[in-house]
Amino acid sequence: MVIIFRPEDVKAMYAGDGKSPKLPGFDMFSFIRKTTMKDRYTTAGLINNTEDWYEVRHKVQQDMMRPKSALYYLSEMEEIAIELADKIQEVKVNDGMLDPYALVQEYALEAVGCVFMGARLGALKGVGDGKQLIEILTKSMALTMDLIFLPKLLAPFLPSYKKFVKYQEEAFDICKMHVDEAIAKVKDTDDTVIAKLVRKCGKDSAIPLIMGIDALQVGIDTTGTSAAFLLYHLADNPDKQELLYQEICDNIGPDGRMTESALAKMKYMKACQIESQRILPATFGTSRRAETDIVIAGYQIPKGTSVIRVGSTSSNDPTSFVNPEKFLPERWLRGCPERHSAHSFANIPWGHGARACIGQRFAKLELYVLMVKLVQRYRMEYTGDKVETVTHLVSMPDKPINIKFIKR
Repeated sequence: MVIIFRPEDVKAMYAGDGKSPKLPGFDMFSFIRKTTMKDRYTTAGLINNTEDWYEVRHKVQQDMMRPKSALYYLSEMEEIAIELADKIQEVKVNDGMLDPYALVQEYALEAVGCVFMGARLGALKGVGDGKQLIEILTKSMALTMDLIFLPKLLAPFLPSYKKFVKYQEEAFDICKMHVDEAIAKVKDTDDTVIAKLVRKCGKDSAIPLIMGIDALQVGIDTTGTSAAFLLYHLADNPDKQELLYQEICDNIGPDGRMTESALAKMKYMKACQIESQRILPATFGTSRRAETDIVIAGYQIPKGTSVIRVGSTSSNDPTSFVNPEKFLPERWLRGCPERHSAHSFANIPWGHGARACIGQRFAKLELYVLMVKLVQRYRMEYTGDKVETVTHLVSMPDKPINIKFIKR
């Protein structure tokens, strides 16, 4: 195993990617889908290292990565964010304090359901399939780290493996029910993600369903965690929060609705999102299994070696970013004196190349809309200790993020 964090070494790692880059952490998921759950997975989707990965990615890449594909859901995302803002008002205690972590997980699930299952799941209301999926995902995540490092021949005999598979089967069946209903309603003129996937792959293809399952697997905890860290950074930096509020008011007003044109103008909002992920990324990095012998930093790395990119170290390295611990969205604004001059591989929270996060357009939109709706409604304050991360499969806050939400 080789661990890297210098941007030039990261670039060298990605330069070794072939047609189907291999991620060591996905081996167990590939195994489960190809063996124990093969009755459900006619294709292993994107969370795997087999040839299925390339076939699925090739078919869905264009529609998933187009900005318009995500922007189609702008108004629906806004409705979900308003529901979140309303719930914060309902559940916060008398002094306005609330740890939003669980709520933003529910928000992320509701958004995934809207886009990839064509349904509102009731996650924020705490009812129905939304409530059940939150419980399933919480239980599954607790087992995931142990499973990743287990020998595949031993794993099926262990209680933890059997529990994980049971949870995955339950989530799969819920997702299938909603995706099947959405597919049945697809019209030729629809521009939903499901409609585009059906037109590309056919109504009988398993790919629209598997995309929904994969979005559940990787899109809830990552986006939810990113949202929690983002709210923490805004609450802990009231001057930056106020600059964001002014940008929102200048573009849509203190209680206006979002539009594509307004979103395009909100440069500071986007800078806040990038800067928050730079300091506290939702995943510590990524990895590759070297497909050929490669050279990194002058060292010969043999084929088959696992190379781990610790992105959280790269993005917080003072040689790349001055005062890296400081939340400074201005680093990402052209023309600002604080504009960074870091290597392009110093901060890549969405990954790079063929395995870059395929849902990043949708995740970013979720974060943008969440920021706008909550900052419109509330002034947020944080006075606790510095928040850092605990790394599981996805990084999590190392302590409760108790934010005071004050209505504007």
